Amino acid sequence: MSDRKDAERAAFERVFYPGSRVLVNELGLCDAASLDAAERLFTDTRIEEGMPARAGEPTYAAFKAIHFHLFQDLYAWAGQERTYTTGRGPTPFAPPEQIAPWMEKQFSAFRAAGELKGLSAEGFAVASANFITEINAAHPFIEGNGRTQRIWLGGVAERAGFEFRIRPEDQAAWYEASRIGFELAKTEPMAELILARIQTLQRAEDGRGPERAAQFLAMSREAALASGDGSFQAAWANLDKIAAVVGSAMAHDVEAQGRLLEKARHQVAEHLRAGRTIVEVSKEQAWRNASQDQAPSPTRPTLSDKDR
Repeated sequence: MSDRKDAERAAFERVFYPGSRVLVNELGLCDAASLDAAERLFTDTRIEEGMPARAGEPTYAAFKAIHFHLFQDLYAWAGQERTYTTGRGPTPFAPPEQIAPWMEKQFSAFRAAGELKGLSAEGFAVASANFITEINAAHPFIEGNGRTQRIWLGGVAERAGFEFRIRPEDQAAWYEASRIGFELAKTEPMAELILARIQTLQRAEDGRGPERAAQFLAMSREAALASGDGSFQAAWANLDKIAAVVGSAMAHDVEAQGRLLEKARHQVAEHLRAGRTIVEVSKEQAWRNASQDQAPSPTRPTLSDKDR
């Protein structure tokens, strides 16, 4: 076995607890079910906080910042590139030394394309599907590639004048579109899915943000759900999902549960204050990417245009 294969296999094994395929994590959770619940809790909470300011920059560094924000509570490698080669079945993603050049190339093209602003809905869907497919070919992170792609795409869509609302039932369609794009270099299924899930962004009236934030904080859960206001209803749908996971993960600390939920409620209010629309995202963000993110063992591929 070559020195490279030995080094990559060692790097691969280090990300798991010995004798398992549970990722080494900052919480010391050694069973898959507990880690899955913790991922849902912490990534949902980070989403409710909103992305860091730099996440809106058209750079690879900003893309990595999104991943760090989502997974910083869980993994020491949050926001960092993987150091071993992996793939989907027999088809490899980018080897470690080609990840950064490949991603920088995509973001250079993204900037040259004007960050996809000024396009029709159809044009945006086609162009963004191409970038998602190319980014997926690199698969820069050990875990969470799909989630990072969807958060990034949501921000790109918003800045281009659209709202991207992926649905929980779209999980299988997203994975299949990703597979076809990666294995067959065909972006049409992804473009069709994106087109079906974007709409022209309707921004809140100027000056109404503070009023709506105060209204939301003054409302009970029941009043918000009965209000007919889509943002208020989506906010509580998200808060209910967080409450369910918090209740399971922190069953013996009721005070901590209350503090975390109250913090999340105020984070929602800050989004409303800024004039943003709240959408139900928790289920989408909880999608696991194990089938795409991890391979049974490292390999030694090279990335060329035909590997996309």
